[in-house]
Amino acid sequence: MFTVFSPPTDGGCKPRVACYVYSSFLATVSLLPRFFGRGDVMALDLFTPDGFFNPATTGFTIINSYSTKGRLNNTRSVPPDIIFPASSLPTLTLGDLNIHHPISDPLRTFKEDELATSSPYFDRATELGFSLLNTPGVFTRFSMSLIGRPGVLDLAFACPLLAPYFTEWSDPLPSTGSDHVPILLRFEAPLFRAPPPAPNWALTDWPSLEASLKATSIPPPPPLPTTRSMDIWFRTNLDRVTAQLALYTPIKRVTFRSKPWWTELLSQLRKAYSSALRSSKADRFDAALLALARAARSAYFKAIKKAKRDHWSAFLASATPQTVWTAKKFAIGRPPPRFPELPGAATPLELNKALLNHFFPGEPARTVDSILLPLRDCPPLTAEEVGRALARSSPSSAPGPDKTPNSVWKRINRVAPHLIYDLLAPLVTHGFHPPALKKADGIVLDKPGKPSYDSPSSFRVIVLLQTFSKILERIMNSRLSGVARVAGLINPHECRSLAGLSVSDAVRTLTQEIRTLQMAGRKVSTLFLDIKGGFDNVNPSTLCNMLKSKGVNPYLVSWTRSFLTGRLCRLLHQQKLLYAS
Repeated sequence: MFTVFSPPTDGGCKPRVACYVYSSFLATVSLLPRFFGRGDVMALDLFTPDGFFNPATTGFTIINSYSTKGRLNNTRSVPPDIIFPASSLPTLTLGDLNIHHPISDPLRTFKEDELATSSPYFDRATELGFSLLNTPGVFTRFSMSLIGRPGVLDLAFACPLLAPYFTEWSDPLPSTGSDHVPILLRFEAPLFRAPPPAPNWALTDWPSLEASLKATSIPPPPPLPTTRSMDIWFRTNLDRVTAQLALYTPIKRVTFRSKPWWTELLSQLRKAYSSALRSSKADRFDAALLALARAARSAYFKAIKKAKRDHWSAFLASATPQTVWTAKKFAIGRPPPRFPELPGAATPLELNKALLNHFFPGEPARTVDSILLPLRDCPPLTAEEVGRALARSSPSSAPGPDKTPNSVWKRINRVAPHLIYDLLAPLVTHGFHPPALKKADGIVLDKPGKPSYDSPSSFRVIVLLQTFSKILERIMNSRLSGVARVAGLINPHECRSLAGLSVSDAVRTLTQEIRTLQMAGRKVSTLFLDIKGGFDNVNPSTLCNMLKSKGVNPYLVSWTRSFLTGRLCRLLHQQKLLYAS
């Protein structure tokens, strides 16, 4: 599947260009779109520590433009200095430049104004060393009416740093129905590590998986373990379980044509249209072939509209109280997400640091390998605690980096309850939260209705933890909340995260007090305070010292410190990795 980038529509600017980037590629690079305050040109800056064309080339720029007739004679809307910038990165510039030049179309008879218009662009390209990638004389635009000579308007140029890696310019792709020909460019790029494919949990072979899980046993942790050896033991055995999940769960086969409304009829009509179009191009003076191509095109696009309409009608007819809100989102639409454009953050690395410093201030504490001893007075973990923690887990909760939903762990616990118990019991006894469970995904979302998006405060981060980590977290949270009230750690009026008291209780209490005072003829005012970034700025040492002073069991204090230190988070925007951290 693809993710689209296009210039924002602020100020009535109509986007004329867009970039579609394959989603699996986004997971291997950091991407920063750049806009120039206009809708006819944009750029994508790509970065990766592994290098694009060699290990030293960690950056790559693509410039996409759609140039139209300018206000003055013999000019175009996008000036040459924007299309051909002086850059220290490998740069690919391409688009419909709407210019004619002998270098790109040597057999064309040129008018004087055509040469006057195109010369500044080719002169600028020559001055900076850009090379034309097109095969000279191969047409890229054909008039749908077949009136007039075809032209070479869609041009691609590579700067000197990129040109050595160029291997092919061709047009083998099927027609899209446009008067412009789809063009394929190939460069010699290194093989990136593919992102982990998404499992199709609906097709898991549970009978075979259940037999395998029942036969799997978890060995005890090493005697007198250190923090490092305990983490290795835990990670190794958790990987044994997740490897079996991967073995019996197929991968989703999602392609850029995976559309829910697509039908076999559309595939046949598309093939017929492509065949008729190729035949009409082979003999452009055959009126019958031209009429056949037009008819095939009309039938194909009418069938697409009908398929979309039928799918939408069927979706509405089967809507439930849960999916009706999804239908509303589809019907109303939503504004395009804003990409962070922060002052002083010109690269994804700088952008990543700016967001992390805002949302998670302070340097993370460094962990030192030390010996873990079983803590005294620690109640052993019970299977009932594991079951209660899983029962409180929502099956629809979004998973973190492990991509394993809570529903899978619930079924595993029903089939082979010893697996999760044997993995978690030593962690509870030693008051230890392993680093393998401290990795999270931070989804960067823009806050709607902000006047500008040049500040980190215009965005928010939703952190997705690993679902297996949430099991241990709920168990320890349940134990800690049990002693919190007795130790005086929580205000007696606290109405959240505690059994028996919720936000609805706080609302009822506030409403009752207001009405009571109003009935007595008193004026009532309410002051609401929000401590910004309170949880993000918790100091582990201060919190643990407070717990100790209140007489909290040492194993809970040790686990709290372990849970809060050494955490890792990678920021993603629109499901794209900004920069690993």
